[in-house]
Amino acid sequence: MSQLLISIIAFLVAISILIAVHEFGHFWVARRFGIKVLRFSIGFGRPLFRWYDKLGTEYVLAAIPLGGYVSLFGEQNQVIPPAERHLAFSYKPVWVRMLVLAAGAFFNFFFAIAAYWVLFILGVSLFVPILGNVPKDSIAGLAGLHSGQEIVSIEGHPTPSWEAVSMQLLAQLGEEKVISVTVRDGKDKPLITKNLDIAHWTEGNSESGLEELGLVAQDPVPPIVGNITPDYPAFKGGLQTGDRILTINAQPVSSRSEVIHLIQSRPNQSMSLEVLRQNKTVKLTLQPLARTSETGKTLGYIGAEFVPLREMPKDLFRVERFGPIDALSQSLDRTREQISLTLKVLKKMILGTMSVRHVSGPLTIAKYAGETASIGFKEFLNFLGVISVSLGVLNLLPIPILDGGHLLYCVYEIVTGRKLSQFAQMIGFWLGGLILVGFMILAFYNDLTQILIR
Repeated sequence: MSQLLISIIAFLVAISILIAVHEFGHFWVARRFGIKVLRFSIGFGRPLFRWYDKLGTEYVLAAIPLGGYVSLFGEQNQVIPPAERHLAFSYKPVWVRMLVLAAGAFFNFFFAIAAYWVLFILGVSLFVPILGNVPKDSIAGLAGLHSGQEIVSIEGHPTPSWEAVSMQLLAQLGEEKVISVTVRDGKDKPLITKNLDIAHWTEGNSESGLEELGLVAQDPVPPIVGNITPDYPAFKGGLQTGDRILTINAQPVSSRSEVIHLIQSRPNQSMSLEVLRQNKTVKLTLQPLARTSETGKTLGYIGAEFVPLREMPKDLFRVERFGPIDALSQSLDRTREQISLTLKVLKKMILGTMSVRHVSGPLTIAKYAGETASIGFKEFLNFLGVISVSLGVLNLLPIPILDGGHLLYCVYEIVTGRKLSQFAQMIGFWLGGLILVGFMILAFYNDLTQILIR
């Protein structure tokens, strides 16, 4: 099965699950308070399947699987006969309506907690944050960090994995300050604390920005040449499949990432290479071509790939596994951290201290859905947890048309003692719609930009 098809299927499965969870939250709480549910729909547009339960609720699976909704009786403040008002959403106390509105997002949070709980019981495989090649002129290099060190904590927060490193650094992005990074040179070595000045961190890499800091994972892949593109510098310079690159400009190299870094740093510059070919050392000269990256930086490339490892070294991974009680504590902490990080990122985007290029759309989500699904169940479940938290937080934003906007109307009702007028709600509906459309256009633009550049 092609990766594209896997991505499409995984995306549809992920979106369907998370939307179903979100809408079930509204549905379940509404039912608990005696509100009549007219329709429970997964997707928009023409219904593909529909059925009814004994209470008259219509369940729909629609043609466009990019959303969903629960339609409640009396939701639009229409005139309701006195005999049916006990079933109507608009006639329920304001605190009940607020619970129904907030339930979708909180069910997304509950789902994330459950997903992480399962993961921590099964055992989470963590990619140990051991540094690879650290450029001397990078922020990390200037701070004194070097290859082989393990990042133990950032600003006092433990970092047992590269994912944890990314989360802690993303929370600091946009801050003009110096952050503390604690590292060690080996398992039994003493801890060392270094200070990174991130005031000029450009976040050039739209995915993480770690490379701009000089924090790159140790690469266990040796610099053995794989496929070579005809008529590119690698081909013209005499590189052959199976060559192991030993030195570049007399500088020894031991990993794929070191070679890539040196090539990218020398566009349009002649380079001398020593390679091992059939137990003989061969000297070559080639000149990388130049291309412009997403950030406008000129990078060199030679048109060659490297032979991947069939299996990653076990010492680069550690497994965290917990009993049911400890796993629950860990899952609660993970979900809380995800919510906090999402809010911090949104705040920084609004204030302009973080680029809106971090807003991802359905194409990027589909890409990661396919990649995690290809790796395995646990990776896909972790992906669902992350997206579920994001979906919950976004739905609670005080934007008309979202659940958070309707909660804002309820707060207005509590403060003033009266409901917001239908005209004001209509204006809010159109305003919220414009904001969402703009947000979607930005997300699609970012997705397409990533595809076109790469």
